[in-house]
Amino acid sequence: MGGAAVAGQVRIYWAASMPQNVEYWITDRPDGHFDVVVKLESGKIFRRSGCISRAEADTWIEGLRMLMAAIGAPVSAADVTSDDPSPLGSQTVDGADHSTS
Repeated sequence: MGGAAVAGQVRIYWAASMPQNVEYWITDRPDGHFDVVVKLESGKIFRRSGCISRAEADTWIEGLRMLMAAIGAPVSAADVTSDDPSPLGSQTVDGADHSTS
């Protein structure tokens, strides 16, 4: 009973600022794999490296769409003129290993 009262007092301050526009694009690698590059409205860049096929990249993007829809953030394909975004501040996810660099 005491736990319910405490839970009612918890406030989540970051939730209101979370939704932001998300853009993505897919790049071809020389080894025949694909990378999905995701850019948040804040400018932060994430990269899902090493998709074996375009279908795998598309499936990953659909998962991203579902995840971002849960927090109200729209996901759209970017109109990109450069194949290689600046790596500064980027985070990379390789395969199932969700480590960042």
